[in-house]
Amino acid sequence: MEIRARDIMSREVISVPSDMDLRELAKMFLDKGITGAPVLDEDGNLAGVVSQTDLVYYNLTRDDELVLESDFYQNARMEGRHVPAGFQIEDTNSGSVADVMTPVVHSVTERASLESVARLMTREHIHRVIVRKGSKVAGVISALDVLRAHERLSRRASAERRAAAARA
Repeated sequence: MEIRARDIMSREVISVPSDMDLRELAKMFLDKGITGAPVLDEDGNLAGVVSQTDLVYYNLTRDDELVLESDFYQNARMEGRHVPAGFQIEDTNSGSVADVMTPVVHSVTERASLESVARLMTREHIHRVIVRKGSKVAGVISALDVLRAHERLSRRASAERRAAAARA
C-alpha cells in the first residue's frame, strides 16, 4: 500500500490573511505552537507561505534598528522628569504578512506519493508542503509528518520480514 499526501496531511490548517500584522502573526505562532502557515488572499485562495524564518529575516534586515550605542535613555525626559528605568518606546513600524511571505508555494495534490513529497522537501529545503485542491488549501504536510509515515512503513516492513522468517 502506497502512502499518499491525503493519508498524512493535517486537515485542520491554520491559515493567515495577507494583511495580518506581523506582531499578531508572531503571537499566533507562539500560541498555536506552529512555525509557519499558508497565506490566503481576500478570496480565500492560496497566495503564499509565511514562516518564523521570514519573520526573523524581516526583523534582522530592517533599517530602523538602533545599532550605535546611545545615552538617549540616560538623558531623556518625559513631562519634565527623567524616564523611569525599564521604560521602552514601542516600535509602531510593523509590517504585514504580505511584506514578508514567500509568494512561491511548493504544493502537491492529495494524490501525491509520500516519496514525491519527501523529494520536494529535500530538493527545495523546505519544512512544510501545502496540499491543495485547486487554488484552495486542503492540508499541510510537515517534515515530521513525513518522518512519522516513514517510520510506520519501516515497522510494517520489519513485521513482514519477521512473519516471513517465522513461516520459513
